[in-house]
Amino acid sequence: MAIVTAVKCINQACSLSEGMLAMMETFRQMVNDCLRIGLENNASTLKRLSKLCYPALAKYDIISYYKLNAISKAAGILSNRKQSIKRGYPTRTPYMKRALLISSYGFKVENGVLQVPLGDRRYFDILLNSYVKCILSDAAVIVRSFTLAANNTVSIAYSKEVTEIGCNTTAGVDRNLANVAYGNHDRVVMFDVSQAVRVAENTCSITRSFRRNDVRIRKMVTDKYGRRRRNRVSQLLHKVSKAIVQDAKERKAAIVFEDITFIRKLYQKGNYQGREYRGRMNSWSFFELKRQVEYKAAWEGVKVITLTKSKTRGTSQLCPRCGKRVQEAERDNPFYRRQLWCQDCRKWMDRDVVAAMNIARRGADVFQRPEGLAGEAMVQELGSVTPVILKVDASKLTLSREPIS
Repeated sequence: MAIVTAVKCINQACSLSEGMLAMMETFRQMVNDCLRIGLENNASTLKRLSKLCYPALAKYDIISYYKLNAISKAAGILSNRKQSIKRGYPTRTPYMKRALLISSYGFKVENGVLQVPLGDRRYFDILLNSYVKCILSDAAVIVRSFTLAANNTVSIAYSKEVTEIGCNTTAGVDRNLANVAYGNHDRVVMFDVSQAVRVAENTCSITRSFRRNDVRIRKMVTDKYGRRRRNRVSQLLHKVSKAIVQDAKERKAAIVFEDITFIRKLYQKGNYQGREYRGRMNSWSFFELKRQVEYKAAWEGVKVITLTKSKTRGTSQLCPRCGKRVQEAERDNPFYRRQLWCQDCRKWMDRDVVAAMNIARRGADVFQRPEGLAGEAMVQELGSVTPVILKVDASKLTLSREPIS
């Protein structure tokens, strides 16, 4: 079994002193200097950026731990910008606005206290709460880094070595606006996430009701309700993703997702759709569910497979049993809403259940694909005089061609 490194983060509130806030502002300035130098020299790799920026950061009176992390932070931002340019996405000139402090060196976690280095063997102590202490007390957990934010929060990244579970089957996940279908041919479970749709609609109706002619006040209130909406939706998806990963671990199943990142292009302005309909579809948190499932599955050793768009084409249009094309019910019949009819099987099936079963089946084709035999090509020596020749294993099937006349 393969051994992988799973990483998680945990957050908690903390109180920061004036000295820590000043150090966070210095870190922000160092990152911006590194970004400026990287843009001027077209450098995005960590090695080259370190050679260019480390001498320029000598003017800052701060320990070298944070200089190295500032360069690493800038390298990550520049690398992401370079990837976005390659993909054709418009980008802005990167600039860090909020003060923060990141370090993966020199800090300590002892007796439930996070000790942030200040220099000259001095530390700033942050008392950890009981939940964080319980998480970090595990002997298999390794604390990797910490991040201090200006909103008086600290985020601690930790990891552990996980042995991947030997999966015997696959289970597909079909994400929809109001529900999530998970399972395979043996069993399909439906999770109701319609509450997320109602939360998004209530938030939009509240923000639209604001009549205060002050951009700053409206932005503050909108941000407040936006955070409230995000937290409520994330908590709902947390329960769904936890149940999916736990079931996959018990049944030793690999979780299969379909690639639907293109779905946003279907609901853009100018596609002859209503404004409310576009807003409802664009508020769909389909990627958040996948993100939560991926990191939770990595922590439990469950394998996650993401199929391409071409491999999942027609998952809601083909019968999972016979493979024939199914027919949709009449739209004006509410009893058969989202129901499909298979002419060969003579059976009604739910559209989301069909999609989950087809995703699991196509994921099994990728997961159980034969890799060939070991030693397919080997070196064989025939005596001391005969030269070394290459022998190919005959049990490997090869492509046979008709002789050309």
